[in-house]
Order: sequence, then structure tokens, then C-alpha cells
Amino acid sequence: MVKKSVVLLLALAVLGLMVFATTGVAQQQVNVTFWHAMAKQNQTTLKALANEFMQANPNIKITLYYQANYGTLSQKLLSAVMAGNPPVMAQMYEDDTEKYIQADALMPLGPVMPTSIINDLPNSMIVDNTYLVNGKNVLMTMPFNKSAMVLFYNTDLIQTPPATWDELLQTAKSLTKNGNYGFGIRPYPEFFIEFFHQAGGTIFNDDMTKCLLNSPEGVKAMEYLLSLKPYSLYQTSYMSGPFGSGKVAMYIGSSAGIPYVASASAGHHGWMAAPLPAGPANGESEIQGTNLGVFTVGTTQAQRDAAVKFIEFLLSKDATLQWAEETGYLPVLKSAITSPEWKAFLKDHPYAQAGEEMILKGFTAPHQQNWYNIRQQIGTAFEQVMLGKATPQAALDAAVQTIESKYIK
Repeated sequence: MVKKSVVLLLALAVLGLMVFATTGVAQQQVNVTFWHAMAKQNQTTLKALANEFMQANPNIKITLYYQANYGTLSQKLLSAVMAGNPPVMAQMYEDDTEKYIQADALMPLGPVMPTSIINDLPNSMIVDNTYLVNGKNVLMTMPFNKSAMVLFYNTDLIQTPPATWDELLQTAKSLTKNGNYGFGIRPYPEFFIEFFHQAGGTIFNDDMTKCLLNSPEGVKAMEYLLSLKPYSLYQTSYMSGPFGSGKVAMYIGSSAGIPYVASASAGHHGWMAAPLPAGPANGESEIQGTNLGVFTVGTTQAQRDAAVKFIEFLLSKDATLQWAEETGYLPVLKSAITSPEWKAFLKDHPYAQAGEEMILKGFTAPHQQNWYNIRQQIGTAFEQVMLGKATPQAALDAAVQTIESKYIK
């Protein structure tokens, strides 16, 4: 009887250890909630990357929450931060990032990311993710889904794409006939900002206390766009449709629109993407898209550490190449851009090279917490000029007055 009792006790002890071990493993698994706005193929690729990461890191669970669109994502994130319960990590634009920093809700990623990754980022990406925090420049976020402005052109009509503003105007003029247009203009803020920057313009002074949109460079950009308008289809909706049907021979848009251009053009004409025609000051492109941030509010250190590890994975050469090849966004590492794998991809997908060239010398949106509202004022000024409701100088003066009185502190 004593032996049986001892055996039973030992069995119970072993079983207890097994339960404890199993429970311990379950307790050690860290859940990282990730809010994003990636749809369709982009979401499919993101899920595949998350699954690959989790297979290699079984103690980390990446839970993806799709937030419908960037506007919804922004609103929900701001509300969640104010309530103290944001996700562990999320996609975010620069103006919202400024708000999270002021709320002391973001973890600086520069100090915890490997220097090998930081040194591999293009300078445009370093600038875009660096913020002034307590008087010091701090790398707060990391790049993710990035695109560049490129020139889409109909290869049945254009053999050599225009390389300068003058060439763009002359090409647009020569191809405007029979009810078709040489160029397409969509009146959204980034379209004007692109030409403003290439004219040598700067939106704010160094300490962002003054708006400089109504400078001679701003007027020059508006006047040039006015000279293009007679040879352009002007509409507020996306240009991929008219371009695909042959109504428009060229237009400037985001490299993220490549899948839509390819679909719209299929069966109609050949197409290609080229670096932007250069303006008087430069030929740089605006780099757009969101970055990744990790929240300190309502999260544990273990969750933050796991999120950092996932971001490291997303910024590995293999992952950024997979992301670029399957989604149309750009690789965000210099080593990926110069890799044999990417060069081989470009041989079969030459249109992707234009965005690659642009990201290496691009510029990004200013870090201003009211940038969303400021963008609306820029868009309004641009549209008023294009519709003949105001002169370039008057429209820009009015925009600056509103921006400085309402949105610059």
C-alpha cells in the first residue's frame, strides 16, 4: 500500500510538472496586436509575412487588425491612445506620429533597432522617421509601405519619356489632339507639392513658425501647372482609368498605383513608369506611405520587445523584397535595392525601377501635427487656380493666411 501511494504521488507530481510546463509555455506566448490599413493583395502578403515570422518565433503571436482605410486607422488610433488602450504597434503617418510623441505614447525605435538596419536605410527614410523630441533628433518609427511619385507614359505614343519640365510641356502639347490629352492633372495636395518642391520651394521655415507656400517658387509651380492645363485632362478622380483607355498619354502618380495602371492598360496599349521630369531646382520625388510605430501606453515590455523583433523581420532584406515584389511598394533597404534578387526582378518588371531611383533621392512630408488640415488648404489653393477662380499669388496668399492663423502654433 505504501509503494502504491508513493507511485501515485510521483505520478501526480509528474502530471503537475507537465501541467505547469504547458501553462508556462502558454503564459510565455506574447500577443502583438498590429493595426493596419492594408487591403487585397497587400493584406495577403502582410499575413504571409506575419505567419512566416510566427513559425520562426512560436512564442510570439502577431494579431492583425484591418482598419478599412487610413482615415479610419488614424481616427481609431488617436481615440485608443487617448483612452490608454492602443494596439502594440500600428501603421502611422507623420502628423499622427507627432501627436503620439506629444502624448508620450510612442517607444523610440532607433535605440533598439540593430545599427545594421539603420545604416541600410536610405537617407530619405532616416529623415522621414526622425523627430525632434525634447530638443533632440530621435529615430522614432521605421519605414514600411513606401511609394514614390513617378511618370506613367503610353509607350505606343512615347519612346523617350520627358526628362525636364520643358520637355513634359512640349510632349503634352504635341499629343493633345482628336479629343485625347497629352497629360493628366488631378488636383490633390501632393501633386502641387511635387512641382513646388522641384521649383525649389520649402513649405515651412526651419522652426515651422512661417508658411512659405506663397513664395516665388510657389507662384512658379502654379504658373507652370497652368501652362500644362490646356493639354491635360483635369479631373478629381484617379488617372489610371483614362490613361489605360488611351484618353491620357502621361500622368504623374504614386508607384503604388502600378497594379491599377497595368490592369487598366491591358489590351489597350503598352506602358512604362519613368523618373519624374526635373524642375528648375531638382528632379526629386515625394516619398509617401506609412511607417511603423510601437506604443508604450497600455502595453507590456514583453509586447514591445516582440513588436521590435517583428519590425526587424519586416526590415530584413528578404522580407522587404517580398513585400515590394508582391505589392508594388518599394524596398526600403539600400542592400535590397542593390541586391541581385531585386535586379533580377527588375528585368521582368522594368517599370519598378523608376520608384527605386526616386526613393534614393526623395523628400518626405513635414513633421507637423496639423499637416492633414494644412494639406487641405494647399489642395484648395491648387484647385482654385486650376479652375480660374484665383491667381496663383492670391490663392497661395489666402492659403498661407489660413495656415498661419489656424494651424501653426
